[in-house]
Amino acid sequence: MPRFLSLLLALAVAACATVPPPAGGLPARDAVGDFGLDARFSLTYAMERHAGRLAWVHRGAGDELRISSPFGQTVAEISVDPQQARLVAADGQVREAAGAEQLLHDVLGYPLPIGSLAAWVLARPRPGAQLEADAQGRPRRIVDDGWQIDYDYDDAAADALPSRLVVTRDGGPELRLRIEEWRAP
Repeated sequence: MPRFLSLLLALAVAACATVPPPAGGLPARDAVGDFGLDARFSLTYAMERHAGRLAWVHRGAGDELRISSPFGQTVAEISVDPQQARLVAADGQVREAAGAEQLLHDVLGYPLPIGSLAAWVLARPRPGAQLEADAQGRPRRIVDDGWQIDYDYDDAAADALPSRLVVTRDGGPELRLRIEEWRAP
């Protein structure tokens, strides 16, 4: 019995000493490089609105995005690498362009800065961007090249990843993301 109590006490002390990993196994916000996320989104421009789900894996200079309807049916898959961007629609149609911004402009008819989005979802201001911080020192708002990105966090930690962001531009589209899960790719 004393040996069992000693073992139990040692396990309890060890459990208190370990730091649980962040959600999805990702490090603190400033240390994240590659990532995966699942989110709900809405994209509004003029009288047009799209909503659904987004599964995104970002690795280095490449991205894989799966866009689904609100009910989970895949609408399109987008792959981006330094040479090209490719969209495969649910009906099998394929569209390609030299870059992600051009591809989305061709498909949507208006600009959407997907090339900047990886930095923005991580709440990282790019060089030259304006930053407003919240009380914990986290980005609350970033203004970057005419785009405004507003953030909310579910976690109170100073190094937390954002859970919601709204990307807007005067006269341009509005993208809302509700990030449900962050994960390692």
